[in-house]
Amino acid sequence: MVKAACHCTAVRFEVDPPKEVFDCNCTICRRLGAIWAYYRGGGLRMLTPPDATFAYSWDEKAIGMHHCRTCGCTTHLQALDVANQPIFGLNARLIPTLDPSSVRLRQLDNSHTGWFWTKSADPPVPSKHPMMPMPGPDDWR
Repeated sequence: MVKAACHCTAVRFEVDPPKEVFDCNCTICRRLGAIWAYYRGGGLRMLTPPDATFAYSWDEKAIGMHHCRTCGCTTHLQALDVANQPIFGLNARLIPTLDPSSVRLRQLDNSHTGWFWTKSADPPVPSKHPMMPMPGPDDWR
């Protein structure tokens, strides 16, 4: 296990080092700048009380994007529409010892644009989300 923490260390985790991470280009992930490491069924343990973060959710309120109450860092994401859902996405940028060259970078094309700030050796993963119209000059998305 390795350590992960927000900038002020008020929110801390122990995690198995990820083998792959995901850059999602949807409207929220693009703004957050998070690179997501997904954990299902273990490998991620939050060491601080859950109230150390606050969650932002939108639209159908299915996912909560958690942020540190002190420094504001995006820490993790969690399903809100499933009872007792464990944390399943950690912002991998919180893992100070993670060498980016040691993990596979996957890109999730949830904006349907193919545009990413990262570079990956793999083609983008197609989105399962419905297509939105492309942003125009007066669009803030």
